[in-house]
Amino acid sequence: MERISFYKADVTELEKNLIENVLESKILTAGPFLWRFQEEVRRYLKAPYFLATSSGFSALHIAIKVLGWGRGDEVILSPLVHVGVPNALCAEGIGLQVVDIEQDRFTLDPEKVEEFIMDNYEKDKSGLKNKVTGRVLRGIVLYHLYGIPCDLKAFLKLKEEFGLDLLEVCWESFGSTYKFAGEAVLTGITGDVGVFSFTRYGAVNVGEGGGVAFKSGEHYEVGESLRYYGVPTEYVEYQAIVGGYNYNLDELSSAIGLGQMMRISEILNKRKKIRELYEKELSKIGGIRLIGAPGDSEVSWYSLTVLLPEGVDRDGLIRRLMEMGVPAKVFYPLLTDLKFYRENFREFDSADLTVARKISSRLLSLPFHGDLTESDVSYVVESLREALIAK
Repeated sequence: MERISFYKADVTELEKNLIENVLESKILTAGPFLWRFQEEVRRYLKAPYFLATSSGFSALHIAIKVLGWGRGDEVILSPLVHVGVPNALCAEGIGLQVVDIEQDRFTLDPEKVEEFIMDNYEKDKSGLKNKVTGRVLRGIVLYHLYGIPCDLKAFLKLKEEFGLDLLEVCWESFGSTYKFAGEAVLTGITGDVGVFSFTRYGAVNVGEGGGVAFKSGEHYEVGESLRYYGVPTEYVEYQAIVGGYNYNLDELSSAIGLGQMMRISEILNKRKKIRELYEKELSKIGGIRLIGAPGDSEVSWYSLTVLLPEGVDRDGLIRRLMEMGVPAKVFYPLLTDLKFYRENFREFDSADLTVARKISSRLLSLPFHGDLTESDVSYVVESLREALIAK
């Protein structure tokens, strides 16, 4: 039985009162709370446009469609991502090319991406064509792992050099910033499109929810139609202008999100203090490295992830922690090691993932949320210490 919860949503009387308002209104979908939540997020991000959706996956699907990626195309991404990212890309028939990560940042390495492009593509009338697959390289997917922003400055240079789209996947980085010439810019608004997830482990957790930040009004309008069966938001004659889906975020979830956005500074500060408690306690255990923020970023941490000493039996360690009532998870196994992708993407066989492979086998994520107490954190870390000794 778990003594410590791995995650908890940050819900207070404010969110409960807003939910009561929704129930009293008897409008449970496509109502005012959706629009209020969208606007709060848009203002917080300083994004030109923002569209709330039913999940992070649906947000990503809309972004892919808006960018026009499809069969005959391929993209570059890190092998250390949530499986939902390649799943969404595969659903549209898009080819995947994985490139290694940075040693200290844990996100896609821009230098290795540039080298990969130079070695594997040639220009023709359709764009950058892969010499082996024949597919056209359309973009780079930037996954901000654990809340750590990718090196956005470097990837903007690659975007300009090769004429590629940048799709930021901010499922884990809501509230994280990257410094451009000293100015802190939130993740999700630098690339062509930014997608977010508002579920489970993040600072904003509405149950299931997501959203897309757009730079272009045209992209926003298409995305808005895609969210609801391809039907325009305002119409006289019922019409579908694109083939769309049902990716609406309901009013109850929107109300929770609105309340959390009204308290977003409070929520982020609570999580920051828990992180600081972990830093203090983990410093007492030799050989454990708490993954930190690069100097060009301020990280809103999605998870509390450590790098274990080499040679530790991680599965055995997780079992021992569970016996002590401490849940622990692996974020994430390498994409190339997942059964479906290992069996169906033979191009992964030749991928040089030296850094990612060395790191991924040592990753471990511990309980992390704003309701943890100092004694909770102490218990988790002491349990980790004992479990390591018991190996």
